[in-house]
Amino acid sequence: MLCLLMANSRNGFMNAIPRDLLRQFLDSFTDITVVPVRLTPALFGYYNAIAKDPEYSQLALEKCNYVLANLNEHSPEIVTRCSRLREVLMAAKERDATGNLIVEHINLEDVSDMPFLSRDQHMANLIIEEIDVADYIEEPPSQ
Repeated sequence: MLCLLMANSRNGFMNAIPRDLLRQFLDSFTDITVVPVRLTPALFGYYNAIAKDPEYSQLALEKCNYVLANLNEHSPEIVTRCSRLREVLMAAKERDATGNLIVEHINLEDVSDMPFLSRDQHMANLIIEEIDVADYIEEPPSQ
């Protein structure tokens, strides 16, 4: 396991981590004897790969929630790893939930395609309405 982690982190194969290696990592990343502290900087690639897999994301979230609920039973390094993995998983979940939003910013001061209105009048017909965007965001199906 240790050799595979080091090889993947050195060779830049972080985007193509085999699923069986992800499973091995997920089973042992809370064991410092298997994944030592010196490899901590290389773990984010694994965290991101796990976040892309719905099944492994769920398993990792359950494992991290257990560790974070029982802080006294785990070393600070393991708690830090679980915190960081959980952050990556939650960010990926949030990114997936807002993936159907299109945000576009338009600077109306530079609009010049309305010759019948002067620059000062181009917002005269603007109607401003406050809406709750959450009503229009479609929630992804829970897994």
